[in-house]
This record gives sequence, structure tokens and C-alpha cells, in this order.
Amino acid sequence: MKKISARILKPLYILSFCIVSLGCENNDASQMDDTDAFDPQLYIEAQSGNIPLILSVPHGGNLKPDEVSNRSCNDAVTIKDEFTIELALAIMEEFDNMGQRPYLVINKMHRSKMDANRNREEASCGDKNAQAVWDLFHDNIQESMASVNVKFNKGLFIDLHGHGNPKQRVELGYLLYEDELALPDSILDSQALLEVSSIQNLVKNNLASASHTNLLKGENAFGSLLAQRGFATVPSRTDPVPLPSDNYFSGGYNTATYSSYNGGTIDGIQVECNRIGLRETPSDRQAFADAFVSAVATYFQVHYFNTIPVQDEE
Repeated sequence: MKKISARILKPLYILSFCIVSLGCENNDASQMDDTDAFDPQLYIEAQSGNIPLILSVPHGGNLKPDEVSNRSCNDAVTIKDEFTIELALAIMEEFDNMGQRPYLVINKMHRSKMDANRNREEASCGDKNAQAVWDLFHDNIQESMASVNVKFNKGLFIDLHGHGNPKQRVELGYLLYEDELALPDSILDSQALLEVSSIQNLVKNNLASASHTNLLKGENAFGSLLAQRGFATVPSRTDPVPLPSDNYFSGGYNTATYSSYNGGTIDGIQVECNRIGLRETPSDRQAFADAFVSAVATYFQVHYFNTIPVQDEE
């Protein structure tokens, strides 16, 4: 995923949303009736949480309603991220066993119909029903973020994906290119690089006063914590920099929009999971869920809260 498309979101997100929304007004009665009969809630699953973690799953859906046109604009990518919904549910179950519940937003519509990790127009290719599903998906993320801010003042957004790259490892996207991750620590820790990172708030406000570089590939970086638990990850202490030929995923629309790159105190990481040994079987997914939950607990304890705070709705 080309990061440049993510970086330009900051000044344009709200404006583009409003322009497209205004452009959706249509007085044609038949089109309005079709849209009114279509129920976007059938395609989005959302759960409220009690910890400052938000999980979104934009590309795992199977549903292909006839009322939504197939996407064909802008060389649309339509391949789904297989087993990512199942992986997210395994993670949720593991948290639940500990009395903890992340916020969860799942898109169940197939990517050939709507891409929840693109801007509204590219996501829907102009289809009004697809736009309604996109709206509901992103409304739920925004509501989750608002709740996290009220309850905890800070938190972490994870956009969960599955990649098909030949190297079987997890890829973490912080909106930084592979050549930027390869820069000397002094440059990676500079204000210029921090300003394009999805963990800006964490760098400025973490319990251990860890640097940007340490949070990306130090001992207690999220990638290092996953690697320590048996899941090879880049960037991490053992695999700090992807190669230019690796087709590394640096992060997309959701990570740019719902992270501290875009302001605020909720950081974001795109988590791209390999298939073999992680997503493919129930036992693989359970093993990763165990590792993921443990890694999040340590990550929060070291950098955010000392312990994961739990606060249910009053």
C-alpha cells in the first residue's frame, strides 16, 4: 500500500467526506427508494469495549449483495483478507477470558463491493448502498474512539489485515516507508519523521520515555513483543527493516485517519498478518490470539498505563 495516499488524508478527510456526502443527494425517487430499502446494518458488526483498544477488520467480509455494484474504479483491489474476521473473533475471545473487551468494528461486505480502508468515493466507486455501509463502518470507529477518549484519555487503534507476501511474518504499519525505517536513529527520532508516524502521541507521552526508534524496533516495540512470543514481525528488534523488494505494507487510510498522525491521543498500527502458520487454521489463529493479547498487555504496561484499565459502561 502506497503510504503517500495515506499521508495526504490529514487535511482532506473531513472535506472530502462532506463533498462526497453532498454529492450523494439525489431527488430521483426510484434511487431514494432503493437506498431506503437497503439495510447497511446487515454488513457491519460492532461491539463496545471496556479497555482502550479498538480493533477494526475492513477486508474480511464475504457478503456480496446484488444491491451493490461491483467496484471497478481506480484499478480497485478486490481481494479479501481471508480469515481476518475469524482471527479478530479469536482475539476477542481471548481478551474476554481475562474480563477485558476491546472495541470491535467488522466489515462483513466483500471488498469487491466496498473497501473500508479507502476514502468514501474510492471505497464505494459511487454506489450509494456501498457508501451507506462505509458510513456505518466509520461511524462505529469514530464512536469507539470518542468512548476511549472519554474513559481513558488515550488508547490504541489496530487495523487488522492479512497479506499475501511470500515472507511469512507479521508486518506492522506505522505510515513509514521501508527506507525511512532504515534511516539512522537520529533521523528516525527527528521531528520530521515523527510528524508522519501513526504513534506520535505515544512517542511524546510514554511511561518509559522511549524514543520513536525504540517504539518501532526496540526491545518493547510491539513487533518485538510479538516476535518474542513466536511470531516473526517487521519492524522488530530481530527484523528491524523490510527490504525494498518485500512489498511491505506501511499503513493505509484507516491507520492515517484514526491514529495520532491525524491528531489526538489514540495511536494506530496496521497489523498485516501472514497466512501460513497464523491465519489458516483455528489452532494457528488461537496461538496468535494468545500471543497478541499477551503482547498488548505488556505493551500497555510498559508504555501506556502500567496495567490495562478496565471500565465498563455505567
